[in-house]
Amino acid sequence: MASGELRSIGSLFGLLGALLLVLAGVVDFVGGFVFLALGYGGHALGAWDRSVVYIVIGLLFGFFAVVGRSGPNDRRVGAGAVLVVLALVGWLVLGFGGELLALLGTLFALLAGVLYLVSGR
Repeated sequence: MASGELRSIGSLFGLLGALLLVLAGVVDFVGGFVFLALGYGGHALGAWDRSVVYIVIGLLFGFFAVVGRSGPNDRRVGAGAVLVVLALVGWLVLGFGGELLALLGTLFALLAGVLYLVSGR
């Protein structure tokens, strides 16, 4: 595959991963209100906490997917490395494997990072 095609696919995967992670954050945010209505205040705070983390990491995924889309090879390699590290930290440390949307978003971001790294060599 040509470098431009890998970059385009990587951008698509990165933006899709960001969208899925932000969507997981919105679902957790709404779920926090459901927990609060049922009288589970601690669970509501946990859901809101997760929603903030998901949305912030999702926005970072989207930012670095856009940064890796254009520019010289150094920018692609840097964005790819950041996407891979963020995806691995999100999966292994922050526990993004607990929800399907967050897991899929992280996997798409990981694929985007790998594609950016491959296209930047």
